[in-house]
Order: sequence, then structure tokens, then C-alpha cells
Amino acid sequence: MSRHVVAALEKTRGRIEGPYGSANLLGVNPHTLRSRMRKLGIDWSKYRGATS
Repeated sequence: MSRHVVAALEKTRGRIEGPYGSANLLGVNPHTLRSRMRKLGIDWSKYRGATS
């Protein structure tokens, strides 16, 4: 699960919501994604501006 979330964040450069966000890519609600990220200890801010 953690690897999928991290891969989606890298691909979307840390964006969670919107048509180009990680939640849409993973097919989950943005709130659900944020909740899972908290449980997994994933900090979205370190993926902001990342290049893939």
C-alpha cells in the first residue's frame, strides 16, 4: 500500500486532489488518501515539486 501511495505522489508531484491528483490516480476519495497517508506515516510535502 505504501509503495503505491508513494508512487502516485511522485507521479503527481505531491498533488492529492483534483483531476491530476494522487487520489484520482488511485481511485480513492482525497480524504481517504490523506487518512491512509497519516496511518502510513507518509508526508506529502516532501513530494511537492519532485521531478519524475
